This record gives sequence, structure tokens and C-alpha cells, in this order.
Amino acid sequence: MDETLDLAIAGEPVRLFADRALYWPARGRLLIADLHLGKGDTFRTAGIAVPTGGTAQDLGRLARLLARSGARSLWILGDFLHARRTAAVDAAWRDFRDAHRDVAIAVVPGNHDRALDPAAAGVERLPEGVVDGPFELRHAPSPGPSAQHVLCGHVHPVLRLPGIGRHPLFWLRPRITVLPAFSAFTGGHPVPRADSGGSVLCDGAQLLQLR
Repeated sequence: MDETLDLAIAGEPVRLFADRALYWPARGRLLIADLHLGKGDTFRTAGIAVPTGGTAQDLGRLARLLARSGARSLWILGDFLHARRTAAVDAAWRDFRDAHRDVAIAVVPGNHDRALDPAAAGVERLPEGVVDGPFELRHAPSPGPSAQHVLCGHVHPVLRLPGIGRHPLFWLRPRITVLPAFSAFTGGHPVPRADSGGSVLCDGAQLLQLR
């Protein structure tokens, strides 16, 4: 097990990071899904007691991944936001964006992104199903067959194994790869063990590719 894993998806070399991100060297691009900025704020506004600091932690992780990968661009595959924008979330993102002015950032909006303002956030808005190289990049899995290999999020795949517990998963299947939810404050969709062969568990520090 290691913090990174190099493999080929659709014939294209990529690098997986244990902290829930995929790096595509040919484009110098880091890809994540389901950032869910401000989720804790949304819960607290609704009277649900959850710890503070989740947004800062997630953006700190993302900053370290950009530095580690040397990425020139960042694509977020949906659910950039969790719900409404708040002053605190806007300020945290503005600080992050200012610190990474040399990184081109784009978002494929997800089902939680109704409040996304690309101009205010300093990001490019990409259409669902944008094609680049061998990949079709989406938030949710394609509703039908695709001519490309789909990279997406939305599902929040996790797997529970005896003695290991439940961990986020890069769910690798023929013609589709579902990225784990990047936000540490998310639930997960359990993946059947029989459908997880070749997929990669990640716990923030290590990766484990399943047979």
C-alpha cells in the first residue's frame, strides 16, 4: 500500500491519491468530485450540531494535493457547493482561489450547485458530459451507453471489508470510473463486494487495489 498508485484508465496513464483525487499527467490536471463546500454550515443552520472547520480542512487537503501533484488545472466533477453560499464559505474559497491564481479551475455543476456563481468563484463552468481525450467527464454516471470512458462522482462509493472497515473507493468498472467524494463530511453508497474487483480503497494515507 502507498499514498499514490499509477495505473492506466482507458489506456491513459493516471495517478490516484489516497486523499481522494485523480491526477491526469497528460493534461496536468487534478480531478476531484463532491467537494460539498459549506455542508457543515448548512447542517448547523438547520439546528444540527456538527463540528466546525470542515471547509477549512477540505480546502487544506486540496491545497496539499495541488502542491504534491504539480497540477496546472483543477476540475471539480460536481457538487462544488453543498447548498446555499454563505459569507464564511465565500471567504474561505476566495482565500483558496487567491492562493492558487496560477491554477485554472473548472466545475461540472452537480445537483447541489444551484447557487454556483462561476464568475464570483473564479471558475469556469463546464457542461455535463464534456469530452476530453478518452474521457467523458460528468457529475453523475451517464444514463446510457457512452462512447468514452466516463469519469464522474455523485455516488460517493464506499466499501466495507472485514478487518479493514468502511473506506471511500475509486470504483473502477468497464467504461466508467466513479471517484470517491472528496469532502470528508459525506455519507457513502455501499458497493457490493462482488462488483468491486480492480477498484481502489483509499483512507487518506494509503491506497489498496482490490483483486
